[in-house]
Amino acid sequence: MKKIILTLLILLSISTGTRAQWFVTGSANIGYLKNNFQLAIKPGVGYEITDKWAVGLSAGMNMISSDVYADIEPYVRYNCWNNDKFFFDIKAKGDIIFDSYLESAQIGLSPSIRYKINKHWQVFGDVGLLGADYFDGDWSFAIGTGTIGINTGVIYKF
Repeated sequence: MKKIILTLLILLSISTGTRAQWFVTGSANIGYLKNNFQLAIKPGVGYEITDKWAVGLSAGMNMISSDVYADIEPYVRYNCWNNDKFFFDIKAKGDIIFDSYLESAQIGLSPSIRYKINKHWQVFGDVGLLGADYFDGDWSFAIGTGTIGINTGVIYKF
């Protein structure tokens, strides 16, 4: 745990000539988890370390069928390509859904597209995942939409 915290602090202190920037985000996820409808709403906060790297954490609620669970999603975002308005990112993320026990989890890589509306506002969309799924006591390989399904949201940069 100490190594993870130290690594994050080092990443936060590195800059490549651009001003690092805090941002807030909010997202909604729609998908299916083992044939059960899933809806998640998660506000979050993040930090752009450089113009290529960002880290963030979203937390909120996740409804699976008619049951409501807590949902935490840490992520690291890497910008692969951009022009003035569009950004293509790869996110390494985890998604942990729990109540009094672990309901489901997911970890992997997800493609993401962002659109810059102005200097403060962006909208984004994530589709799919390549990684691993945990549900009902079993881990399995995840490819495609998985439990995250379609994730859309907004970003406000300070």
